[in-house]
Amino acid sequence: MSRLWFRIEDVLPLAEHALASPTHRLTAGQIAAGELNGPALSLTRYGERAHIRSNGVPVWYTRDGDEHIAFSASWRRTTTASLGRERVQHLYLPLGSSTAAERRLIDVLRGARHLEHNWLAINTPVWPGAALDAIHLQSFDYRGDIAPPDARWRPVMVSSRQVRNHSYPALVADDCSTDARGLICRFDPITARRIADDLTGRWRMGSMPGEYPLLRFDGDIAALLEERDTGGGDIVLDLDERCHPDRDGYYSIGAHRWFWTADTWTPMPPRARMRLHLTALAGRLRTRTATHLPPRQEPAAVTDPPF
Repeated sequence: MSRLWFRIEDVLPLAEHALASPTHRLTAGQIAAGELNGPALSLTRYGERAHIRSNGVPVWYTRDGDEHIAFSASWRRTTTASLGRERVQHLYLPLGSSTAAERRLIDVLRGARHLEHNWLAINTPVWPGAALDAIHLQSFDYRGDIAPPDARWRPVMVSSRQVRNHSYPALVADDCSTDARGLICRFDPITARRIADDLTGRWRMGSMPGEYPLLRFDGDIAALLEERDTGGGDIVLDLDERCHPDRDGYYSIGAHRWFWTADTWTPMPPRARMRLHLTALAGRLRTRTATHLPPRQEPAAVTDPPF
């Protein structure tokens, strides 16, 4: 199973609610783990997707009467052969620690906010009946695992509302999509910097704060920024996430954050298509070579002669 990815701004409020609640409800994961009652998060996993709830009572509801839930930003298979019944897994995440030497889960979440880490990765493979503690969680300032390791990539012209419906050449995961049914895209460095240039200019003077994101480069790292009106006439920039180049030098701009769709009307430049085809082919050969590579043999141990 792959790691689960959540946004820190979705999970941290649920943890604070559980800590502030006077009582706590029993959950299926807590019963399976045999843990004492206390402030915790309840994680339910079904396949590659999951959601997190607070076990605090009274329950925290939205204005529409729905319970506050943090949903994972996951990829899902689109091929019919991979669709099937998904096993449901209930897990318990206690916010405290059993000993003073252990790091508390709530400290991991609060530290992530202080470090401006917006992504939380959770490793769920544990022994049956075990709880998830802080060692199974890690915060990042970027999103990893945007697609399954065996994903096949193909060149497609893509567009998104976040980029004013402009079209760009990209490598798209062929057999999976985001939870919102959007495309999972990777852009070469030239296209990534072109997106950054297109998101700046005088045209932004006619837009509302926060209507369109900003993309800035710091060396080879791309930062996705969101405008926020403070209400006093000032506009500040909040870091949404950072995009690091992958091993091919490509950027997953807006992966699982922006809704990318295919643009079937705009032709792809031949040089861009060739460049993307070669990158996809190199990645496919690299995966196949790693799969069929024979195991490394250790040299035979040298023993002293018996005489």
